[in-house]
Amino acid sequence: MKRGRAFGRGIAWGNRTGLTLLGLVLFAAGGAALARGLGVFGANAARVPLLPGPVSTFARSTSWFWPAVAAGGVVVGVIGLGWLLAQFRLDRLGRMRLESGPSGVTEIAGRQASEALAGQVSAYEGVRRARASLRGKPDAPALDLRVTSQDPAHPDALITRLHDEALPDLRTALGLERLPVLIRLRFDPGGRTREVR
Repeated sequence: MKRGRAFGRGIAWGNRTGLTLLGLVLFAAGGAALARGLGVFGANAARVPLLPGPVSTFARSTSWFWPAVAAGGVVVGVIGLGWLLAQFRLDRLGRMRLESGPSGVTEIAGRQASEALAGQVSAYEGVRRARASLRGKPDAPALDLRVTSQDPAHPDALITRLHDEALPDLRTALGLERLPVLIRLRFDPGGRTREVR
């Protein structure tokens, strides 16, 4: 399970890095073209066509060239946006089956279970906010819990309460004997983070 999660995180990191680099390259290219057109590099550079001679001639003489370029840009933009949004959904658990039998099937959305846990933890004394997400497969989920606490001096009581109350409650609600958990504690002020497995 840990190896699978590490592999998934590696893919997510690679995708985010690729998106960031591609975005920076496209941003730099667009900024350079705009600056050149506005005359930042001199009036002569602003008058010279951006495209090479044969391509510029073809673009002027072909009515469908620029609409095709615009359509291609839109398609690339939509693909890039979908790729970016997919990074936030990577490995998130959709639905979990709690029980099934002759009378029917009982399921719960992973997001609903996560929000219920986050709400319970947010109500604890000293907790400013909590966020939770279930990841992995329905038969072998794992929990990622982020908690922001107001009291950096006494985290042990909060950790104990999470392990003794919140996590057993979630395991019982989901009918799981085992649920790997990564807890990230953040303390305000100061922004320090502590991880507890």
